[in-house]
Amino acid sequence: MATQVAHELKSPLAGLRLYARHLEQRLSRNADGEGADLAKKITATVDNLAAVVNEITAFGKTSALRRAPTAVAGLLDECITFGRAKVARDDIEVTTAYDAACPPAVIDARELRKALLNLILNGLEALRPGPGGRLAVSTSYAPAARTITITLDDTGGGTSEETLARVFDLFFTTKPAGTGLGMALARSVIMRHGGELAINSEVGRGTRVIVRLPIDPAPSEGGEEAAAR
Repeated sequence: MATQVAHELKSPLAGLRLYARHLEQRLSRNADGEGADLAKKITATVDNLAAVVNEITAFGKTSALRRAPTAVAGLLDECITFGRAKVARDDIEVTTAYDAACPPAVIDARELRKALLNLILNGLEALRPGPGGRLAVSTSYAPAARTITITLDDTGGGTSEETLARVFDLFFTTKPAGTGLGMALARSVIMRHGGELAINSEVGRGTRVIVRLPIDPAPSEGGEEAAAR
């Protein structure tokens, strides 16, 4: 039901954004700075609503995973690049330490990219202004279990136990412009891959995010993987 409602909202929101942009441009041409600023705020609000709609739509999709052997380190590097472009700050540092023994994982790179990018963005946005902010991204491989562990450690302000208990709740967010769907979507994608997502955090001491992924799909997914190749 929520997915259907979200789909119906897409066209009206696109129209509202277009009208707001036209209004902003007209007010700017007429040297009405105050009016143009209000129009910008309308556009920003519409953009936020559109982001919520897009995430609801994505969360509601349960299409079959299209798995293929993928280098997890390369996927993480892509997400870090995208995250650094969005959180454009010179006072933060991102370090990587990838286990060279990690083999390619049979995953849906497009879906997992969404989850990992969300987790990396959260880590970057948690870093407080000023020097010393750091996000450390690492991987390790457990041959016996045939799993890859991805660890994200940030030096941000950390999270209280109360917030941590609700971090995967739909529509719960501590961000002024957050949708409250990103963490739920990330966990859903990881769980559909047969993996696990855990978060450990303490106020004033940063946050550690741990993702464990199996290298191979479950036996019941064999037909799906074969179709994707």
